[in-house]
Amino acid sequence: MRLPLPRPPRALALAASLALAACHRADDPIPPTPEPVVTPAPDPSPAPPPPPQPSPAPTPPKPIRTGPTFSLPTDNKALFSNDPASFFMFVDRYKDGITSQVWEGGSYGFVRNSRSTAHGEVFTKFHEGIDIAPTSRDPKGEPTDPVRAIADGTVVYTLKPPLTSNYGNYLVVAHPCGPKAGTYYSLYAHLHHIETTTGATVRRGDQLGVMGHTGAGIDRRRSHLHLEIALLLTDRFDDYYTKHFRSPNGHGNFHGTNLTGIDAAAFLIAAHRDQGLTPADFLKNDQPLWRALVPCRDGAELDIARRYPWLRLPGPPSASWEISLNGAGVPLSISPSPQSVQFPAVSWVRPSPTSHSWASRNLLSGSGNTATLATEGARYLQLLSGDF
Repeated sequence: MRLPLPRPPRALALAASLALAACHRADDPIPPTPEPVVTPAPDPSPAPPPPPQPSPAPTPPKPIRTGPTFSLPTDNKALFSNDPASFFMFVDRYKDGITSQVWEGGSYGFVRNSRSTAHGEVFTKFHEGIDIAPTSRDPKGEPTDPVRAIADGTVVYTLKPPLTSNYGNYLVVAHPCGPKAGTYYSLYAHLHHIETTTGATVRRGDQLGVMGHTGAGIDRRRSHLHLEIALLLTDRFDDYYTKHFRSPNGHGNFHGTNLTGIDAAAFLIAAHRDQGLTPADFLKNDQPLWRALVPCRDGAELDIARRYPWLRLPGPPSASWEISLNGAGVPLSISPSPQSVQFPAVSWVRPSPTSHSWASRNLLSGSGNTATLATEGARYLQLLSGDF
């Protein structure tokens, strides 16, 4: 028998197509033949560059400082190593029958006399300087740390009979910081002895004396240097003192009342990082706690604006002067105001839920959005404005 020959592959494909077509009804659509896929030729032109990215904001240039260089007055450098407990001399704190020693009491600001309130613990006593602990003592426990000038200047006052002041043996050095910034004063108190004289020119680092514990309320255990960096409020302090006090003023313009201190520790840290920084530069970044109006007498400028021209904001003299002050009472600016006043008066205060007296060195009274001048506040503004 003869076997059938196999169909070639093309014949098989044709037969399968005819059979599939025969299975469709007349009204069944015949699937369309797919369109051929055409791949576009690549664009020979180069891709456009990405849009430019915005440049980072330029770093503002560092201010050019022209002031003197300030440094620490003793060998205790713990302030610069973030070790306040080793830098500040402690104070004894008595609370709820417990005695403790706290270094915070030797720092600047409202750091003493704790008071419990509905808003938490409040410290109501202001410490105007900083108390620097000794680094060395002799076998009897007496401190031996040399005390040095914190910047170039002139010794303007020395007090060697320690019983005539709570500061004990103390001295004051004037530091000129330029015609715009003015002159600032460093005060060194509780010295064992003084090794310089009034009128002497000193360089930063020159020895002025030796640390001690002279003055009121200090024993050998708490020997330290009390340092203040201050503005001079008036150069007529004797006139002010005679008006308000009966006892004689034995310290001239360098009575502690006439020197209003800035935060010496914070300033020395800032000056360590920014050589040539002056107290004026430092205070320009401070924020006011309150403002007060004082009379403008016959269009005259305030004496303190003459000593510290940076305080004076633009504008011709008007009916009064508005002075901005921080919690320590340090003036931060002076501007003319059209509001007329016969006596000093508060024009604004930062709201507080507690007594304003606790945050203003008892210069203000009241709370919340309202404050008035306490007796001490009215006297202080007389001293500050020279109106006495």
